[in-house]
Amino acid sequence: MADSKHFFMAMEHVPTATKQEKKVRWTKNSRGTKVPVFYPSEAWSDAEASLRAHLEQHKPSKPMCGPVVLDVTWCFPKDGYADGEPYTKKPDTDNLQKGLKDVMTELGWWKDDAQVFSEHATKIHSRITGIRIDIEEIEEPQ
Repeated sequence: MADSKHFFMAMEHVPTATKQEKKVRWTKNSRGTKVPVFYPSEAWSDAEASLRAHLEQHKPSKPMCGPVVLDVTWCFPKDGYADGEPYTKKPDTDNLQKGLKDVMTELGWWKDDAQVFSEHATKIHSRITGIRIDIEEIEEPQ
């Protein structure tokens, strides 16, 4: 095993906005035709800033270069559910993971998120809210 990190980012508000949420405004192009211009929602911009601030504190000293295993547990408020019970509301895990991995890429956790060859995402209700990340860089055979 080349490198691994295991940490919990306690967050009062676990981000539920995803990068796929876009806003649209209409503008005219050079020919005068109305065309849509898509831009990130304010909710995603806030979520991205929160992820960036929390992930920056745990960033490795150098980017992971080999294959990566990523295990993420999204801990949402209990809201009347038992601690650890599955959280089955939106957003979907794939949308949550995409934004998280994009922020990790921008911060230099690895060279490219394509290095993540195995990932597991879990959403649960939890007494303590936040995101648990277990990440391992696997040594490639010589």
